Amino acid sequence: MVPSEMGKGYGAEAVQLMVDYLFLSKNIVRIQAITNVRNKASQRVLEKAGFKIEGTIRKLLLVRGVWTDYYLHSILREEWKEPRILTKTA
Repeated sequence: MVPSEMGKGYGAEAVQLMVDYLFLSKNIVRIQAITNVRNKASQRVLEKAGFKIEGTIRKLLLVRGVWTDYYLHSILREEWKEPRILTKTA
């Protein structure tokens, strides 16, 4: 992590690239991700890529001795609609 590069949109661009790639190249209907409920930055990155929070997974992981809740995020193919970064080539 390089503090001077934080907040410049690289994470959002990387997630969007992966979403475009997966929906363009694979026959899948959904992509999902989890974030720690306290990790607002990662939640914003997923939201920018079109992910929606489906719910809370309670006490999913033990983090530094504390059971921690996570959000389950997903994007469906029909919500994605078209690539934002990649394009399909024939």
